[in-house]
Amino acid sequence: MKRTSSFIALIAATLLGVSVNAAPANLVPNGDFESGNSQFTSDYAYTPGGNSAEGQYTVRSNPFPWNGFFISTGDHTSGTGQMMVVNGSPVAGAVVWRSQAIAVPGSTSYFFEAFVNNVCCQGISFGPGSESILEFSLSLDGDSPVSVGTITTDLGLAGTWEGLSTQFIAPSSGTVELRLVNRNTNVGGNDNAIDDNNIGTEHLM
Repeated sequence: MKRTSSFIALIAATLLGVSVNAAPANLVPNGDFESGNSQFTSDYAYTPGGNSAEGQYTVRSNPFPWNGFFISTGDHTSGTGQMMVVNGSPVAGAVVWRSQAIAVPGSTSYFFEAFVNNVCCQGISFGPGSESILEFSLSLDGDSPVSVGTITTDLGLAGTWEGLSTQFIAPSSGTVELRLVNRNTNVGGNDNAIDDNNIGTEHLM
């Protein structure tokens, strides 16, 4: 419990509303999704053939036409690679993406960075309150997850990659698990793509 309190005290989060390419250095296995649906877990259902309900996801190079209402856009890494595409769940607390446990030496400063993109919608207009509210958290050595930042996507910026950067210091050697939860359970509009989830000792954005 004391370690978790120290961990919380050492976290500082910054939201970045710009679209830039992440550097290749990365401790997160398959953080760019180029290895497909592997090396991470999700409470959502994997449905590569097409989207028929909320709470489903796939890994592909374009949100369209997995869901016929989603926009057509490229991934963040190269514009032609893979990304995680998500139809937001109405279930509170459902984990969209959960990393494997990542070994980190103690007394070391790290950056956790990730990119999200609102992919909803073509031909449908949703009002305020429909945006994805994506909360990122870190868990050290299996302790309870600690929120390190939130991105509320802008429905007017569909197709634009938005970044989150968080610096943290691991107080002791161990493992870190990363999680992403969509806190908006309003199913109209809370749909997104995720790419380039990174941990490194240098600022990657």
